[in-house]
Amino acid sequence: MRILRIFWAFIVRDAIMSTSYRLAFAMQLVSLFLSVISVYFMSKLIGANASVDRYGGYLPFTVVGFAVTAYFTTGFSSFASSIRGEQVMGTLEALLMTPARLPYVILASSIWSFIWTTLSAVVMVAAAWILFGVRLHGHYAMAFVLLVLTTVTFSCLGILSASFIMVFKRGDPLKFFAGSLSFLLGGVVFPVDLLPGWLQKVSMLMPITHGLAGIRELVLADRPALSVLPQVGILLVFIVIGLPLSLWVFRKAVNVARREGSLVHY
Repeated sequence: MRILRIFWAFIVRDAIMSTSYRLAFAMQLVSLFLSVISVYFMSKLIGANASVDRYGGYLPFTVVGFAVTAYFTTGFSSFASSIRGEQVMGTLEALLMTPARLPYVILASSIWSFIWTTLSAVVMVAAAWILFGVRLHGHYAMAFVLLVLTTVTFSCLGILSASFIMVFKRGDPLKFFAGSLSFLLGGVVFPVDLLPGWLQKVSMLMPITHGLAGIRELVLADRPALSVLPQVGILLVFIVIGLPLSLWVFRKAVNVARREGSLVHY
């Protein structure tokens, strides 16, 4: 119950802050519709292509890519952004002095970001359906499992990113390289098959490649749920290694910041 109270307190705080700027909130929703419209006209330019036709065309392929990438962006950046925000407001030290355990603070500080991401993904998919008749079909339960696993792997990278922010305040190399390469090589806006052979091997080292490929196979190509078990296994390996490692690194980063007295610096 104590954990739920901590999570609820963070959700209420962040929700009030986000929705208090009503015009910006509405503009964000409108921009999602506009992005879907932009992709539609791009799909008209590209036309039929064997690489994406099995997914219903370029529009469904890219809409699903953007929706999943929204979770990647949130999982990867929300922890670091939350830490940075607390540093700038001068509340980080007070937050870490509360009785709440460090893992709970890390997770709770980003819950609202994931709620907003879910809303954004729903709006994008709904816009593609309402405006252009794009429909998802297939094994939603397994697709949800893959999405959760993929998001957790993103979050592991995000916690490592937050560790850099905790110690160095600015200039996170992990965010620059992992974020940029994942978008470029992960199959977000074009199939991985189009990459040169050696880059395809590099893309296989990124969790977004496996999660996104599996989700597309399930909700666009209507493949059997068991067909994505290899992707599930790969993501579980990422999580088993990445989650304890990222939490350990973040705890070490907090200890370093405490010893140096830099928790209140930004």
